[in-house]
Amino acid sequence: MTTKKKQGIKLAIVGAGKMGGAVLTGALKAGILSASEIGIYHPNSKRREELSKTFNVTPLDDDGIHQAERILISVKPQFFDEVAPLIAHRSASFISLMAGVSATTIAKRVGSLRVVRAMPNLGARLGLSATALAALPQASLDDIELATKLFEAIGTVYQIPEHLFDAFTGLAASGPAFAAIVAEAFADGGVRVGFNRSVAQDLARQVLLATAKLLEHQGPAELKDEVSSAGGTSIAGVKALEKHGVRYGLMEAIEAATIRAKELSQDNH
Repeated sequence: MTTKKKQGIKLAIVGAGKMGGAVLTGALKAGILSASEIGIYHPNSKRREELSKTFNVTPLDDDGIHQAERILISVKPQFFDEVAPLIAHRSASFISLMAGVSATTIAKRVGSLRVVRAMPNLGARLGLSATALAALPQASLDDIELATKLFEAIGTVYQIPEHLFDAFTGLAASGPAFAAIVAEAFADGGVRVGFNRSVAQDLARQVLLATAKLLEHQGPAELKDEVSSAGGTSIAGVKALEKHGVRYGLMEAIEAATIRAKELSQDNH
């Protein structure tokens, strides 16, 4: 397939890893863009062709990417210095999925101040992402609107100041790992009191799933109080959790992840 600039391309995607692929798939499913309006660019021509076939979108060569009006950067941060000169041009708008690379840093490298920075999390795989969004003042309303639509197609969008992105990473991006440890501990507790591993894991998953749905309608403290009847089993378990500092440990985990995110962000400046 010849890789060139095609008429009607509204979004060029640079790289398409798991997260970029999730955004692309979500945009197509939601009808935000059609396959004919999306182009794929990769410095490696063989990989470019593979990605275009995988997602059934147009492969773009160097000329095509330089004529694109909006570009989604979906590469790992360590490869950005290599890719930036290949995609830079002043008239384009850029949406970045790169963790730890500030919008200002991106703007300097690509030569455009029309930069929107996005931070989705693992829930994007299921259309349940929590995505942080922040834009430089020079980004147009249309730039921000497109970015918002793209990420609403895979979950919920939170427009927050960029200085909170590291905190967002600590809570929302790292959070699934902490929740998975809670689920694992639930299952281990179930095995401890007599269930086989399979049943214990199913019960742990179901409890967390149902709790998440309930929390859409009431606060966590209210839900905990509702379940914890006077002198009952739940309040006895809550006491054990408080005794062993589970609440404090989870708060510390989010703070530690936020601190590490800040350190990594400094490395990418």
